[in-house]
Order: sequence, then C-alpha cells, then structure tokens
Amino acid sequence: MTLDRVDARIVAELQAEGRLSVVELGERIGLTGTPCARRVKQLEQRGVIVGYAAIVDPVKLGLKVQAFIQVKLERHTDSNVEAFERALAAIEQVVSCHATTGEYDFMLQATTPDLEALSTLVLKQLLKIPCVRDVHSSIVLDTMKQSLRVPVGHLAQTGRR
Repeated sequence: MTLDRVDARIVAELQAEGRLSVVELGERIGLTGTPCARRVKQLEQRGVIVGYAAIVDPVKLGLKVQAFIQVKLERHTDSNVEAFERALAAIEQVVSCHATTGEYDFMLQATTPDLEALSTLVLKQLLKIPCVRDVHSSIVLDTMKQSLRVPVGHLAQTGRR
C-alpha cells in the first residue's frame, strides 16, 4: 500500500503528536477539518493507522532493566510456535516478540524492575516453556535511539500514490 503526500503528512504528524485535534492536524497539513477527518478515518479503515497509545517511560515506573532475549525452540513446528505464542501472551514483561532468521527463532524485548526479576523471567518462565530449547539474553546498557514511528518522509517528498 502506498500513500499520497497528504496522507503521508497526516501519518507523520500523528506519529509525532497523536493527541492533535482534527482542526490542529488540518492546519498543519493545509486542510480544513472535514476533509482532514475523512482522510484520518480512511487511514484507520485501511489499517494504516492501527491505534493510538501513550508512550510511557518504563524507568519512571520502576522498570529499570531492559533486555533483548533470543529464543530457540526445540523444533520449529506450527504446534511449538503456537504453544510459545500462547505462553508469551501471559508474560507481561515481554513487550515485543519477533520471529527472526539466524541461529535463534525469536527476538524478545523485555523490561523488568531489576536483574533478579530478569533472572526469574528467563530461568523460571521462558526456560520452563516446554518447547524452548535455548535462551540468550543481552542487557541494554544505554539506548541511543528508540522510536515507534514508521518512516513516511520519503512518501511525502516523492508524492508517491
């Protein structure tokens, strides 16, 4: 799916500041309220915009340890993947999970209050999932860049449709 320049600008503005009113958004991109609201609704209906959320600083909530955890399954079968996904759904500390290529099957991102909680997560939760064979953790020391924004600048500049 491609976006025209106006839709790309709408997406970029909402990613930067999701609480903009339709009027404010329209002013920023050069549309009046009604056409702007119509375009936002179309972007939502087409699944380009999938939701709105507050971005929370985990450290302010006492979640001071972040880790990336690679997981390898015993065998990469549909039933093992489904069992792993079901088990992960119940683990709140895992904030993202991606199927990956390479030596490991999945890359998880987790956030915990401290190293003891991370240890519990890995040893008593992840390694206890029956289909999990191996787990490798890397603790985040510092974050230089983090964004939830999807790059759309190239669409706004080229005018692709």
